[in-house]
Amino acid sequence: KRGTPVKTLVRWTVAVSFMLLPLAGTAHAEPAAPAKPKQWYSTATCGVEKIGKGDHGKKQLKGSGKGKSKGEAEKAAQRDVQKQISDKYGKGYRAHHCTFRSSRR
Repeated sequence: KRGTPVKTLVRWTVAVSFMLLPLAGTAHAEPAAPAKPKQWYSTATCGVEKIGKGDHGKKQLKGSGKGKSKGEAEKAAQRDVQKQISDKYGKGYRAHHCTFRSSRR
């Protein structure tokens, strides 16, 4: 009766395998990563106006910004344009009649 211990071992192995089968794949499963909140991105195109002159010249600059909301992204883009104007033209100029293109990514 040498085959009896081997048969018993095989039976136990099969039984344990069937009991563990529903758990397969869950022991090492990674927890679902929470979705990263999407940000708003905006591009502003603004005319450059000399303050007090009513000069709505053909000079235009583009700036970009991002934020948690559409309005926040647009303000950031407009601030970027204003910074460029300050750096390029100095005091006495401002961003005027800005248009925005915004998207959420």
